[in-house]
Formats: sequence, structure tokens, C-alpha cells
Amino acid sequence: MSLSPISDSVLVMDVGNTNIVCAVYQNGKITWQDRISSLENHTAEDFYKIVNDSMLGCKFEDLKYVVLGSVVPKVGQTLQHMVEDHSNARLFNINGLSPLGLRINSLNPDKVGADLVANAFATWQKYHQNAIVIDLGTATTIQLVTADGLYQGVAILPGLKTAAQNLFLSAAQLDEIALIPPKSTLGNNTIDAMTSGIVLGHALMIEGFIDRINRENSDLDPLKVLLTGGLAGLIKDLINHDAILDSQLTTDGLYLALLKLIGD
Repeated sequence: MSLSPISDSVLVMDVGNTNIVCAVYQNGKITWQDRISSLENHTAEDFYKIVNDSMLGCKFEDLKYVVLGSVVPKVGQTLQHMVEDHSNARLFNINGLSPLGLRINSLNPDKVGADLVANAFATWQKYHQNAIVIDLGTATTIQLVTADGLYQGVAILPGLKTAAQNLFLSAAQLDEIALIPPKSTLGNNTIDAMTSGIVLGHALMIEGFIDRINRENSDLDPLKVLLTGGLAGLIKDLINHDAILDSQLTTDGLYLALLKLIGD
């Protein structure tokens, strides 16, 4: 399947539990990108002011298309009102029922998160290979996507920051630390020990998933490993696998989904 970029300005919004990644595409390239907080108490006017004031090279009112992928229903509805109130853009909500040609191995595809759909679709369209897709955000998700467009399944884990915050809250003598690559596997002070346990521990957990998925799906060998999400750069060099860092995978997936839908 070949999806041709369009010259019209397209606003893509990937709504996560913590942040909304906003990006404007033109001719298939990102011309502006920003990350804002996905606060449920924000109104449509609040979001409009934030996005419109920071958007560069494009006026909100001139947008031709808006693509929304949300895992926070309330915020997604508010953003939809924002688009309807301040533009004449055609709005597309991407979810597990969107007719993208992607096959989703789930009894309830309508419950599959928009981010997972976008990542799987982008992987299929951009890489054309069997792949393990790891998205490191509020949650860490690990997907298996095949070269012929089958979203085989997913594991959903507590995200690196989420797990760290739970540790800080539960242990009275442990203060919050910066999430950075550890100096060594074992630390000789509390900060280094926690850095190793939290950051390296998450990397080793991901490594274990990659190894097991490879063993259980030997018929799909080789499996490319893709990393995306806000914490992917922190983990990439800590896993013992040749992984590709694609920070635009989710927004690219939403943009490519638009091209598929308007092209049919």
C-alpha cells in the first residue's frame, strides 16, 4: 500500500495520559511540533489558546484536516470541541475500528488504544517488516506487528516514571531522583542504587520481553525492534538489541491513517 503525502496543513494530536503531542504535517513533513499537558480540567478554549499561541507557520483556522488519537476520552472530547469551534477542518478520530486495513488480533478492537493502533499502522507502512514496537510513556507497551499488517498482541507495563513514582511514595527514606543511565549495575550509594534499579531494571525487563517474543515467534524471524515515546532515548543504549529509535512513530501513524482514510 502506497500512501501519498498531501500539501494541506494537517494537525495531528496524540493524546496520552500525561501529555498531548501536537504536530503539523505539510507534504508529509513535520513543520511544527509541541508537547502540552493533557489536563482533564482544561476547556476547549484553554486548549485552543495553548495550541494556537504556540503553533508556528500555520494558522489554526486554516487547517484542512485534524487527526486525533486519544486514550483519555474526556480530553479527546474537549479537543474535538476545540476543533469544531475554531476551524472548518475535517476531523478524524483514529481507533481500533478505523478502516485502515490493519488486522487487530483482539476480541474487542474498539478497546484497543489509539496509540497502539497508530504505532502498529506506522510500523506496517514505514518498515514493511515483522517488528516488536516498544512505546515508553506513562505506560510501557510492547507490541508485535507483522509485515503484512497484523497487530498480533501487546503487553502493557507500568511506565518507567510511573514505577519510579510508586517506589518514592511507598518508601519513606527514598527521595525522587533524576532518571538517567546508571553508572554501573550495582550502586554504592542510595541514588546510584535506585538509578540502576529503576532505569536499568526497566531496560532488562524490556530485554526479557524482546527475547521471549522472539522465542515464541521464531516463524517471524527476523523481528525488527522499534522504540518510541518520551523515554525511548533513555533506554535505547541499555538494551542488548539493535533497536531503531523512531520518536515520530505515533504521530506518523496518525498522519498515515488520515492519508489512508481520505484516499479510499
